[in-house]
Amino acid sequence: MRLSRRELYESSGEFQRTVSISELGLDDLSLLKDNLPVTMKIKRSGSTLDVRGEVTADLKETCDRCLEIYDKTIKGSFRILVTEDPSMLNETSNSDIMFFSTDQNEIDISPALRDSIVLERPMKEICSKECKGLCAGCGVNLNTSSCKCKKEEMDERWAPLKEINLSDMEN
Repeated sequence: MRLSRRELYESSGEFQRTVSISELGLDDLSLLKDNLPVTMKIKRSGSTLDVRGEVTADLKETCDRCLEIYDKTIKGSFRILVTEDPSMLNETSNSDIMFFSTDQNEIDISPALRDSIVLERPMKEICSKECKGLCAGCGVNLNTSSCKCKKEEMDERWAPLKEINLSDMEN
């Protein structure tokens, strides 16, 4: 998503745009919409712009426990400092700093938008907290039906280990 110099310096307050998934390089995600809404607020302080915003993505995910497909909405927030002062690039900050030289007409904030979406995705996709997953024996989805697998009986030689209370043990 490219923002023009005029758009950045003449905008005040909040504004909205849309960005395509191909522009962000998110073609590998199963997105429900080709265009994602982006809301931004711009605050100006001298030659520096503080761009804060949020991008929303509706995804079609596969649960890692039960393998069911479900819809999910992710809202990724981002913050970018756009500056014409090259000395600010040496300062450490929690936000991204982009140098915007006076001969540039636009900047590309796509990497920040993409990162905000990717970082919001969990390592494991779970359809709900109550998801029981699949039976390890027969593979049936335990959320929709119960399996008829025989419950494994424990070898009696290991029975004394069940009586050990680990919370009472000292380090």
